Order: sequence, then C-alpha cells, then structure tokens
Amino acid sequence: MGQFQFTHLFSQRPMTIGLMFLALIFMGQRSSYAQETDLHSEQWFAVGKKAGEEALSMMGKEGFPHRQGVLIVLSNAGYAEINHRSTQPALDGLSEVTGASRGKQSLIEVHSDSQSQLWFAVYDTGTGACAYLQADGKVLEKLSAGIKDSSGLFSHRSVMRIDADYLFANVATAHRKFEEKPFDGNEFRIVTIANAVAKGAPSSAVRAFEFHDHFCPGVSSGILMASYIQQHFSRGNGSYFIHSVDPWCKEDALLVLLNTTPGKNGYCVSYPTAEDKAKWKPEAKNAATIVYRQLEKNKKWEGRVLAFEWGENSCPKTESKMIDKLCGDLWFLKQMDTTEKFVKVIKEFELPEGVSPKDWARPGVDPMSKLQLLRD
Repeated sequence: MGQFQFTHLFSQRPMTIGLMFLALIFMGQRSSYAQETDLHSEQWFAVGKKAGEEALSMMGKEGFPHRQGVLIVLSNAGYAEINHRSTQPALDGLSEVTGASRGKQSLIEVHSDSQSQLWFAVYDTGTGACAYLQADGKVLEKLSAGIKDSSGLFSHRSVMRIDADYLFANVATAHRKFEEKPFDGNEFRIVTIANAVAKGAPSSAVRAFEFHDHFCPGVSSGILMASYIQQHFSRGNGSYFIHSVDPWCKEDALLVLLNTTPGKNGYCVSYPTAEDKAKWKPEAKNAATIVYRQLEKNKKWEGRVLAFEWGENSCPKTESKMIDKLCGDLWFLKQMDTTEKFVKVIKEFELPEGVSPKDWARPGVDPMSKLQLLRD
C-alpha cells in the first residue's frame, strides 16, 4: 500500500511541475500583453491630450477670445482604428485637457467605420469657436508601432465659428466657408451635434445622433416616435418588434432608443416603391412604422401603425442646406415634449393567435395587405 502511494505521488509529480511551468509561461505572456496594452494606451492617451492642447491653442491664436464657456468635445476615437487597434484611450487624453466627460454630456463619441480618418473637434460654447484636428494616418501607424516622435501628428487643422446664432445671421459667409471644407467633410456632423448638445439636447437624443453620426430632422422624427411609443404604447415587461414600412433616418433612433435590433430578432425594414405606396389607402398614405408589443401576461401581440407628420416650422430656406437643416434640428429639439403633435396612429390591431410579427415580416408577405390598408 505504501509503495503504491509513493509510486502514485511520484507519477503525478512531473504533471504538477509541468502545470507550474505552463502557468509561469502563461503569467509571463499575460505580463507581456499587459505591458504592451499599457504602452498602447499611453500612446493614444498622449495623442488625445495633444489634440486637446493644440485645439485650445489654435482657438486662442485665431483671433477668438480666451475660453469663455463649457467645452464640448467630439471625436470618432474608439471607432477609428490604426493598424487594426483601438484609439479609444485618446478620449481620456481629451478629457484630461478639456474637462469634457460622458457624465457631463460634453464628450461626444461620433460613430464611424474603423477605417475612417481619426479626428477631433473642440467647441467653445462661449465664443462659438470650434477647432478641428485630423490625425495623419501615416504618422499614427508609426506611432502605434512604438515610435515616440509625434511631430506632424495632425495633417489637417482649422478653426471656425459655428454657433447657431452666428450661422443664422451670416449664412452667405458661413456657406462659403463650409464649401472650403474646414473640417474635411465632417462639417455637418460637427455643426449639428455641437449646437444640439449646447442647446441642451436630452441624453436619449445624443445617443441617437451619436450612432447616426450626425443630427438631422430625420433622426429627430425617430427620437419623437420612440418617445411616443414609450409613453403611449409601453411594452411593460414584454417586448417590442418594429417593422418599418417606409424607412428613413428615424430607424437609427428607434434601434438605439428602443433597443430593438435585427440581431435580437426585433427589427425589420421594408423598402416600398412609389408604386407600392400608391396602393395604400388614403388614411394610410403616411404610414411609416408598425410597432408591435408582446405583453408578458398573455404573450399576445398587439400592434399600431404609426405615421409621422412633419408639421411647419419658421425656418427660412437659404443657400445653405446645412444651416437650414440645423435650424430644423433646433426647432425639433424644442418639440421633444409634444410627441402627439407629430406621431399619429393609423390603425390599432391584434395579431391572430399563434401569429408573430416575424410571420408578417417574411419575404413575399405584405403587412399593409394583412392589415387591409391597401386600396380595393
């Protein structure tokens, strides 16, 4: 028996030593990975900090008075990647210099694809000045590989006054300046988002236009529709399914604010032609979205066909579509508590027993026909 125990322990010893050896290797690999990650974070933190410092310096040197208001910072850092690696830590560097933060809703993360150019914008709400810096991709590639020299980091720099009051009063001058693309094609997203945040856009709206990557009246309609649904067609502890029968920018707001997505089997979009819409009954001519809710208590699906009526605003038509849309954006911001003014119910219904919204969203199935909203 004693011999058996001795032999058994001896036979296990090589295994124990082997496991310890593997653990040491693993710990070494983790340590190496952690060091590399820390270095990567430090580099991008430094890039963001440098962007913030240079933005403030640029605004001071371009004839604008020293900082007078809250700073709103916009960037696609975290979305844009360099050498397939995240630029997210740059946001922390920006925060350190500018004081902007997510909690104060002054650090805005603008959605972009990973191959987009990395850019930063710092907007002073007191002076209306906005400094824009776009990073040089070739320099950043070397930087992310470990080169510490950051000279020539930003290939595009500019400063422009973009506060709404100034733009509305100086349309022709601003329009000419925008045509020169001072923000390298990001003018519309920066101007609309910065002004909306400065005017106190609710956090839900900010989430929507961050995802959409700009603020436009189309997103406003989605924000209003989402608010209407939550107030007047609450899902309780159940779930939503959205079927857009006439899609536009509103979809991105609905996706974000209702958390209904195709990946979670909660969203469908149909693209009707002009001929398709001509078949809709007069009362359904403005149909935009079918919203379904499944109640937890009985698992039945209820639905409403919703329309969005744009209404009239006092915004003039000018030579600048960008400034016109900004006016519409800010007008809609003031309407966020009047959802019933814009969102109208075309029809209320209940799905038959055993039928789900997905059954009406399948190829070849027309929900407008199922709802008897087509002309005879």
